[in-house]
Amino acid sequence: TREMWDVYNYADLTGNLFASPKAYYNIIINANDYLAHVFKYRSKDSTSVSKSVFEGLIGGALRYKAWAYLQIAKIYGEGIYFDDPVTSYGALDKYPVLQFDDLIAKCIDLIEIGMNGVNGKGDVQWSTVLFPGQGASPTSLSWDKISPPKECLLAELYLYKNDFEKVKDNCVALIKRGGENEASYQLNLSEYNGEWKLFGYQYTRKEHICLQFYDYSLHQTNRYIEYYSNSYPNKYYLRPTQVARSRFERQTMSGIANDRYRGSGVTYTYRNGDWVLYKFLQANLTSDNVYRNDVPIAVYRAGELHLFLVEALVGLGRFQEALAFLNDGIGSYYNSTTGKFNPPFSEYPTCLYRTSSTSEMANRGVRGRVGVDPVGTFALAAGTTALDTLKFMQKLDSLIVEETLLELAGEGKGLYAMNRMARRWSANADKSWASRWINKAGNAEANNLWGNKVQNDWAEKIAQKYTNGEGAKVGSLLKTDLKNWFIKYPLRN
Repeated sequence: TREMWDVYNYADLTGNLFASPKAYYNIIINANDYLAHVFKYRSKDSTSVSKSVFEGLIGGALRYKAWAYLQIAKIYGEGIYFDDPVTSYGALDKYPVLQFDDLIAKCIDLIEIGMNGVNGKGDVQWSTVLFPGQGASPTSLSWDKISPPKECLLAELYLYKNDFEKVKDNCVALIKRGGENEASYQLNLSEYNGEWKLFGYQYTRKEHICLQFYDYSLHQTNRYIEYYSNSYPNKYYLRPTQVARSRFERQTMSGIANDRYRGSGVTYTYRNGDWVLYKFLQANLTSDNVYRNDVPIAVYRAGELHLFLVEALVGLGRFQEALAFLNDGIGSYYNSTTGKFNPPFSEYPTCLYRTSSTSEMANRGVRGRVGVDPVGTFALAAGTTALDTLKFMQKLDSLIVEETLLELAGEGKGLYAMNRMARRWSANADKSWASRWINKAGNAEANNLWGNKVQNDWAEKIAQKYTNGEGAKVGSLLKTDLKNWFIKYPLRN
């Protein structure tokens, strides 16, 4: 549609309903209304609902609200912030428009501090509440996947604050949730090669952390198949570009160009005379009622959580750990005598090694899980200086974006990772997170790393996908101003 093309080409978006943030504000308005009612109910009746369930209800609503504001921040770079229930049209006019960094801070406060003395960390075990006395099943467990976990939200939010220690702590805490004898969220060989292709269209317990389920018979639908499939009666609005496909084709497995388990035939394929983004369509193209086969949407999954962890470890200068989680995993560092990991992995939970089946092996890393060759090993060079460390950080951040574009292709993550790196290394970025290396290297020389290079590099990569003559204009816009990385939309409308 013209509205979609205008977003794609960075055209004027006045009155563009496709670009509207209305759906996110609907979540926020509903959350505010719900929170007001729950607190009001609690003030009248403090016994019928247990304290833990009450805090879980509040926590879940606060996290939904924080997630919606996080999406608004990432997409629009600004948002109208309000905590009050909306009671009339035009009510939002009295609230402030907060810029990106202030929105991120508000999201963190919603989870860490909350409201009325209740933070956003409480959880409800819905599988127990809704199915009392029943054993765990895919139906009951799926309810526990709907609300974004505090650890995922905080990990992503703190990445934007460059608070890498808190990112790492939240990632490890979520990995530990699986328990010492389970393989939850640890990227082992239970979900590798042939199983990796399931993530786009089928619930996978050990991979999917937060998932939105859809059932056509219950009038729950999304647009993934409608927009990506070129089988009638779907609309086929979106398809993978040559630039995107070539990124997979450049990967190597034992030195041979291939990304067998994520590339052609998995993430994308040639179907009905053209290329389609296939990861959401597998097992959904042959039915006469293809439009009814809505797939679940992954909000967070284990591959992304590990990329968050890698990014945090890079920011902490802990390259050996970062590259292990990015490449071949940390299973080889496990000491079976002591029952713990050898340094520098001593602090990591043993659930990253122990699995329910010995054939699944231990943590294999993001790339190791799909058998592609390691990258970034240049950062392990001996005798690295402080300036080298900073240069390696910048290069590794770009590799993390590349891996995000491979691992999470089509899942709405790549642009935000690019923007995060561009902001981190921009001329006006807060450099306090890197002060110890800057001070050792000498401020003048180290500060030369902060500028427009990362921003320009990613702007050029984005521009390459345009085949309609708009690439030069889009690239120029992205190079000119970091604010152009956001959709410009008249929020008051």
